[in-house]
Amino acid sequence: MTIQQAEQLIRDYRRVLPQGQERGSRRNPSLLPAPKEQLMTAIKLEIAQLFYINSLTDELFNPLVQAAMVLDSFNDIPLAASAFIEAMQRRRKEIDSFHLEVMKLDRAAPYYWQRIYSMLGVTFDTKKAGFLTGMKEKFGFGQRQNSDDEHAVVGGRSTNRWRID
Repeated sequence: MTIQQAEQLIRDYRRVLPQGQERGSRRNPSLLPAPKEQLMTAIKLEIAQLFYINSLTDELFNPLVQAAMVLDSFNDIPLAASAFIEAMQRRRKEIDSFHLEVMKLDRAAPYYWQRIYSMLGVTFDTKKAGFLTGMKEKFGFGQRQNSDDEHAVVGGRSTNRWRID
């Protein structure tokens, strides 16, 4: 997920929020532009972006936290009041702990975004790396094993070679 994709998801999600504004009411999950966890990842990515450009103010941070907190109101089955409050508190703690982890990072570090993506558990693959991995799997190349047979390859095809001593 890129920053632009995260921003678009958040914009789409914020358009859905005004529908059914009664406190604690259940909202239809089909209204969401993406799965809940993907929306949480987008919100966290936006927080990291705002921190990176040194624009993480309360006016921008609080609406993101509020959007994350009401994410669990989009449910097929209505939540009990205590379960909904617990879900809101859990989302708030999740955002706060991520925010604290981001604050510990040096935004000028060369690998800032790689750290953010690894914190979020987002994997990314370049075209070149994906192509090379696919070719290795297709032709059976891999790492060599540390065994007596120096021609054996992990994930490779067996060649049944003769050995002459």
